[in-house]
Amino acid sequence: MRFIILILFLSTQFLFHLELIYAQNPNISVSGFITDAVTGEALIGTNILVYKDSLNVNEPPFTGSSANRYGFYVVPSLQNGVYIFIFRHIGYKSTVRQLSLLGDTTYQTLHIEMVADSIQLDEVVVEGKKNEKKISSLIDISPELLAKLPTISGEVDLFKSLSMLPGVNQASDISSGLYVRGGSPDQTLTLVDGAIVYNPAHLGNIASTFNSNALGDVRLIKGAFPAEYGGRLSAVLDITLKSGTKEKEKGIIGIGLINSFASFEGPLSEKSTYMVSGRAMYYDLFQENFRTSSKVPRYNFVDLNGKVNLLLSEKSTLSISALYSKDHAYSPPIISETDYDIAWNNLNLSLNWQQVNTKSLFLNSIFSFVNYDFSSKIGVNPTSVTSYTYYSNSNLRDLNYRQNAEIKWHQNHTFKTGLEIYLHSYNLVYSDVYSDILENDPYAIDDITSIESSLYFQAESQFTPELWANYGGRLYYFNEQKFLSFDPRISLAYSFNENLILKGAFAIIHQFIHFLVRNDITLPTDLWYPSTSFIDPSKSTQFVVGLSSYWNDQEYMFSIESYYKDMTGLYEFVNNPQLDPINKNIEEQFTEGNGESYGIELFLNKTKGRLTGWIGYTLSWTKRQFAELNNGKLFYPRYDRRHDISVATAYKIYNNLNISATWSFATGQWYTLPPGQFIFDPIGTGGGSEVQFNYSDINTTQFPSYHKLDLNATYNFLWFNSEFETYVNLYNVYSRDNPFARYVVLEENDNGELVPVVKQITLFPFIPSIGITVRW
Repeated sequence: MRFIILILFLSTQFLFHLELIYAQNPNISVSGFITDAVTGEALIGTNILVYKDSLNVNEPPFTGSSANRYGFYVVPSLQNGVYIFIFRHIGYKSTVRQLSLLGDTTYQTLHIEMVADSIQLDEVVVEGKKNEKKISSLIDISPELLAKLPTISGEVDLFKSLSMLPGVNQASDISSGLYVRGGSPDQTLTLVDGAIVYNPAHLGNIASTFNSNALGDVRLIKGAFPAEYGGRLSAVLDITLKSGTKEKEKGIIGIGLINSFASFEGPLSEKSTYMVSGRAMYYDLFQENFRTSSKVPRYNFVDLNGKVNLLLSEKSTLSISALYSKDHAYSPPIISETDYDIAWNNLNLSLNWQQVNTKSLFLNSIFSFVNYDFSSKIGVNPTSVTSYTYYSNSNLRDLNYRQNAEIKWHQNHTFKTGLEIYLHSYNLVYSDVYSDILENDPYAIDDITSIESSLYFQAESQFTPELWANYGGRLYYFNEQKFLSFDPRISLAYSFNENLILKGAFAIIHQFIHFLVRNDITLPTDLWYPSTSFIDPSKSTQFVVGLSSYWNDQEYMFSIESYYKDMTGLYEFVNNPQLDPINKNIEEQFTEGNGESYGIELFLNKTKGRLTGWIGYTLSWTKRQFAELNNGKLFYPRYDRRHDISVATAYKIYNNLNISATWSFATGQWYTLPPGQFIFDPIGTGGGSEVQFNYSDINTTQFPSYHKLDLNATYNFLWFNSEFETYVNLYNVYSRDNPFARYVVLEENDNGELVPVVKQITLFPFIPSIGITVRW
């Protein structure tokens, strides 16, 4: 606790002295927020060109800047005089303002509301904003421009789109998050308005827990990310929700065969707006009525997103965001060999306070609360609903405070700093067998509390017109182990010309929470477990190098990027773990090891014209080694994929008629198939001999290669002054049986002998769906 108080004190003193130094600068700074004139949404990445005395576009501008993720910009180091500001953003009319800087002022406010251009560019931008091209492994995505891709639900499918990118995949149709460059899903930091989401996807990644109609901005960094992000080893997915339009009430309602959704937004007052969005999927009802003999898991989900935005003053904004989702997957009644009941839900609340002081120092304060539950009940040859052979129920609650500060003290130099404090609380119940008594027995609950804090410093500098750098570090303190570490980060980019950029990055990163799954069970057994006084934090050292090329007026982009990631402090279950909830011995069932992943990614993207889309290919290796697993030998985890190919394309037939297709192929995931069995004779008089399987070897077998084709067609029309869209989706067109689980059971053969038999569960077959959406 004393160290946390010290971090707060040092951060406060640093910001005070930073302001003092900046205040001594006699130059003038112009700053403000750039927003959409209708919706009030921040226009991220807007370019600002500044000319002195007069406007001459044939000459280079006197200086310039760009807007950050909150639409805030600063043009520093100006002298008294007359300046012409030009604001440019794709899809918006350029805005020109003349500003006279006179007198002794050191600070001038200029807020800009930009008007959308009536002529919209026909493009799907995946790696977009020009000022962001120099950041290694960064992908900025505009959700509106992904609406052309096919989905099972008839709306923008964020996670499906992300999984079509090189280096990003899902281990199987059952995966609950993004697997980025060989990292497990817990190694991707997912933020929604600053709050962590532990399980950001619905079953099989058919949709993310964020309603696409609620998304404002999406940023994915696939590795070696800057110091402003921390606590995860592999990647960052940073999402901002819409604030709600300030012009008038707007809405969208969609009704489909297996799902429906709705979204509403509008002004609450002159200085406040709201947005609320929700979805429901009822695929299990469809199965029960039309596919009664199907062995596909029964499944349903519901999610809600909401946000209220308040303009407190010209320099201060407050927003309150909420996210809730609930999923349930359970075995169909036709299956007799196994039974499962898997459920999870997210609740995220965040308060975000943005303010700008008189010295153009941008401050962002975030308070968040997270509550995540996951329950997994799995069994073989059950005689009743309570005869599961594995049971876990984990509840995670986080309280988080984050303070960020950003100051642009020179045209080519921006400095960021901030602190983070997490209070983690975990309640865990686990057992080899399920009993309803366990769910309510306080003696079976394992309570764990830990405190994690960090302080970061980060600079973004343009040293020459060709050389750009992002460098800094993050200081961690973990209370349970009195653990103190400094993680350096650096990213460099060199532009040979406007269309050829060489990039590289290096980072050391720590993570204080672990994601464990049973290697002997292929159904979901997700168990999140924190670092404790006995469980060390994970550590990763990463290297990234890549080259990006643009041509034909940047209609095409090609990139090649390679990476290497070394990981220590990884945890897995031991072979044949014995989970005893009464003695709370779960940490004794963990074993620590190391891992590495490396690969190369190719990406070709066409962004303009009637035909748009991309082709991605990844060649990668992911390895793990544990002294107590697989006889100490290297093995491939289930999310290792040697080859991964993705094709996404959209074609505009007419202005109101679009067709699209996605196809993906990946090497089959690894899983553990027992090579043999043995007879277990219990000591004493209780019980008879039992046949048990030998799971000493890890991931010795692969599923068949994964591949799937999806098609989509949308037609837009006006009716009664409202916008309608009808859609037809063909999910898994050739009904590929991609397995998500295999397991071994004993069955009696014709001779009355018990013999082992491999069973398989597949997820979604060919699913046609139609629906209609109305906007007003």
